[in-house]
Amino acid sequence: MATALTSNWLHVDIGEETPLLLSTLSSCMTLSDVQCDGYVRLLAADISLEDDDEPSAKLKVFRGLKLKQEQSLPGIPTAIESLYIDETEPKTPVIAVAIAESVLFYRHMKPYFKYTVPALDAEELELEVWRKLPVMKAETHDELLQLLKDVDHAKLSRKTQRLLQLSGEERESFIETHKDSPVGRVGNIVAMCCLKRVSSSPNPPSHLVLATDTGRVFVLEPQGFNLVYQARTCSYETAVPSLISVHGTYETDFCIVVGTRNGGVYLLRKANNEGQEILKMSTALTGLLLLPVDQTIVVTAMEQRYLCYSKRGKLLYQVQLEAQPVCILPLMLAHLGLTLVAVALQGGVVKFFLQRYLVDEFVLPETVAAMLYGRMGMEDHVLTLTTTSGEMFIKILRRVTRFETDVVAAAAAANKSATKSQCIADVSILDKPKKSSIFVEQAAREKLKAKASYGSFQVELWRLRHTAARATIDAINSSESTISGDLTHAPVKLSAEVCGSGPAFRLYLTVQNLSTFKMASNLVVLLHADRRHYTMSQSMARLPSVLPGIPLRVDFEVVAVLDPLDKLPPGSLTPDNSQIRVMLLKTGQSKPLIAAAVAMPQSEAAF
Repeated sequence: MATALTSNWLHVDIGEETPLLLSTLSSCMTLSDVQCDGYVRLLAADISLEDDDEPSAKLKVFRGLKLKQEQSLPGIPTAIESLYIDETEPKTPVIAVAIAESVLFYRHMKPYFKYTVPALDAEELELEVWRKLPVMKAETHDELLQLLKDVDHAKLSRKTQRLLQLSGEERESFIETHKDSPVGRVGNIVAMCCLKRVSSSPNPPSHLVLATDTGRVFVLEPQGFNLVYQARTCSYETAVPSLISVHGTYETDFCIVVGTRNGGVYLLRKANNEGQEILKMSTALTGLLLLPVDQTIVVTAMEQRYLCYSKRGKLLYQVQLEAQPVCILPLMLAHLGLTLVAVALQGGVVKFFLQRYLVDEFVLPETVAAMLYGRMGMEDHVLTLTTTSGEMFIKILRRVTRFETDVVAAAAAANKSATKSQCIADVSILDKPKKSSIFVEQAAREKLKAKASYGSFQVELWRLRHTAARATIDAINSSESTISGDLTHAPVKLSAEVCGSGPAFRLYLTVQNLSTFKMASNLVVLLHADRRHYTMSQSMARLPSVLPGIPLRVDFEVVAVLDPLDKLPPGSLTPDNSQIRVMLLKTGQSKPLIAAAVAMPQSEAAF
């Protein structure tokens, strides 16, 4: 039911008998079709920070409003993402959970892969101290550790930081235990998001973008989880990332906006390996978004302000808020052609902004701690909110919703329109609508001039067929090559070989993946020949995934049509029409990747 008659959101009544309690953050919530059944489920990390127990976390899966599955995590996660790693049908999502310096991947809610960010080189002084500690006497350890205390604490490895915190009695056993372990500085993952590889398909494989507390940004490719891009937030190491937002595709171009703990915002591009400082806030950031439509950067700060900047750091507008913002969330409303920004404030108020204008708001009993928007279950526009006490609220966007920038003006316009409609109805209640009048007049004209109308329809129909045929020929001719030239997919090479003397031939096709790391999948081979000269029992074949460096060979049976009287090829067979056209297609694309013509040899007589 709706909270008010004029509300744009329908409130889902969860019920008070079994309240849903979930302690999480916006970055630790995601939506995914984990069972590949078309039903999108809510996944969230329930974080427990009780004083009597050690901090722990569980990955919970909700089907609708019911908890269906939960799994303990080995640590406290910083982010959770759902992504696809290949184009193999049926597409199965993988859940990525960032914990400390590692990313744990789950497939079908079972452990699938683990990736650890590369370690940085340790300081020379730290390496020298660890070489001396196991071989020198215990009385000299204090002097060696005093040298490490002069080094910046953030530049030391974890085992050195732990060693400096121990007392004298515990140091000896610690040094003996960890003397052979590597000395390296590994950064914790503080932010994670997905970057689509291409934007042509609805659920394309996505790259994973990681930001660590050492100021490094990494991009992992989805198939082998290899590092394909790395950069630094800035030249100095005091800028520790805390928020991240991306836009674009990896194959073309992308932008990564990083917000740091000291209020700085930096922009990373694909061609650069070091970020460019855009702006510097005097207070800490609570939210950061890179809007995809107008390419503007939206931030919220602790000084109760909602600000929008360009990529060059120019302030476009700002809005003063009534309370401190807690989190922000983008709402992509494709059916309305709008992109809203939801801002949750302390006290339970949630405001929705269209650029600088406030278009909607509602109030919850408590402060909102996390928000998530997207398709959930069978509904396309679901907003999930969790409060600081762990209570969950579900709201669904109305299908007839309207977002007005000025409520008073909208109400006046609605009253004026209603009054005008009432006046028109009072004057003549039997007047035909304008569209109905146009339809009746068009039907009368077609009835009077039936022959001319039918001829005009046939002309337009043949013109449409001619345009379609010409577009098909142009698409095939533009793909006349043995190597695909589509940069958004793995390059493939096609070669053909004809065996036999006739009238039965065997056509062998070899497909080779020329990429070094991409997998070519969802490929289809289509053969076309003149039916007067050749017949084929199978003219289409779906190919399995083609791995790099491993060629795939398929064969087709082609039978030449002979004259039934003299068992010889027909006289109409010429070198121009004795060809078989081979097309290599990608599922979901109209233009072939490769189109080639195979010249068939002259068939022998069948005596």
